[in-house]
Amino acid sequence: MYPRPALRARPRLLLLAGLTLASTACAGLFAGYDVAPNGLARKDDALRRLLATGHADSALAEVAGGNGTAHGDELLRALYAGILAHYAGRYEASDSALRRAVDLAEDRYTKRISKAAASLVTSDRVLPYEPGRTERLLIHYYGALNFLRRGDVEGAAVEARRIGFLLERDRRDPDPRSTPLDAFLRDFTGAVFEAAGEWNDADVAYRNALALRGGGAPVDTSLARPLPEGEGEVVIVVEQGFVAHRVQQSVTLLLEPEEAKRLTGGEADDRLGAAALLAAQVLEAAGLAGERDGIWYGRRPRGVRVEFSSDRSDAHDCKDEKEEDCKEENPYLLRIAWPTFRLDREPATVMRVVADCGADARVEVAADLSRAVVRDFEEERAAIVARTVARAVSKLALTRGLEKSIGEKDETAGQVVGLLTNLGTAALEQADTRSWQLLPGRIGLVRLRLPPGTHALTLEIASGAGDGAVRTIGLGHVDVAAGRHTFLSARIWQ
Repeated sequence: MYPRPALRARPRLLLLAGLTLASTACAGLFAGYDVAPNGLARKDDALRRLLATGHADSALAEVAGGNGTAHGDELLRALYAGILAHYAGRYEASDSALRRAVDLAEDRYTKRISKAAASLVTSDRVLPYEPGRTERLLIHYYGALNFLRRGDVEGAAVEARRIGFLLERDRRDPDPRSTPLDAFLRDFTGAVFEAAGEWNDADVAYRNALALRGGGAPVDTSLARPLPEGEGEVVIVVEQGFVAHRVQQSVTLLLEPEEAKRLTGGEADDRLGAAALLAAQVLEAAGLAGERDGIWYGRRPRGVRVEFSSDRSDAHDCKDEKEEDCKEENPYLLRIAWPTFRLDREPATVMRVVADCGADARVEVAADLSRAVVRDFEEERAAIVARTVARAVSKLALTRGLEKSIGEKDETAGQVVGLLTNLGTAALEQADTRSWQLLPGRIGLVRLRLPPGTHALTLEIASGAGDGAVRTIGLGHVDVAAGRHTFLSARIWQ
């Protein structure tokens, strides 16, 4: 850090008052946008609560009325409406909303709208929302469930083909966070194809699922086969909890005037070098100490304040200069915020479906959606941090420009304006925490062969505490027909 002369009385008071204001303003972004204790926007948190308590209709009415989401993006509203209408049993309305979401998502995926210019002025929240790979896949997953709920397996097979197309188009290297979801979707679409009598498509889906899990099957053996005579099969999709949601993480840096000058003026190479060092120190300061697999479990990340230093050897010392050539300047606050993920509760991993006739099967095929969406986010994390640093530097340049312009006429007025502008731009910096917050956290698949007739099904969930305790949830009655597949889906909120 650079040695500094004694502050005159008035600038000292202004600085102390400013730093006090900043400590409160930056901590909550002037209360930022209204957030619940878990870091979700309060409107999104309210929608989750309505959904989890069986009031999907009320939540859908809130979204349809424009009051149920904190996000104004048309695509996000369509995603929210699509999933809420599905759980409200309004499958046609869900299809309509999801089709609109598909059209918008594909349009934005194709155009890849530049995310640089507009967000440098305000924040990434002003940009059109572009869903990640996982969210795009699950649009068609819910489309398939809508058709299955109406008993239309042919319609569900069309959505299954769309899932397969996206899996091929957006193919990525194996990753333990996203590969289980790909395998789950292959198994799910295979079951749909079997139900529709499309055996070749089902066989391809099952082979892809095996390959994703590192296995294989003999080339001359079909994995998709008609059901044994006198038996039917129930395919049960079990969804649990809520996906990890985006919350804000931030770092507030205190810059000495010389460091601010290096970031905003001078040679281009100097500015780029200082910005690169700043980005590195920001990520190091964040620490990510509370994360596991990119997720904060059960708590929110806290903002931290650090001092930025480039350790330059050419730093000048004001004590060797005349007072008139070494005017006192306020330090600058630079606030950088970006999204990370929080999961309120980890879902149970040991579940079993039991029929009244004694048949049972464990939920084996499962995907952790929280880990999958974090994997998607990692593909854009570097670009987000780069945009955020660039935005912070541009705001810093604006502050210093105003301070200098007004300070030429009145030094104290220039300091006041610079201080207030600096505090305002720092406090209003927001991370883009938008996402499809209503998705489940985990999806599992279980297949149970049963004799024809009506059967009562129960889901057994192990406590996970090793005490042998089991929680049971009734899944209702299901009609099983010989040689037919029957689909059932259930959302478990805890």
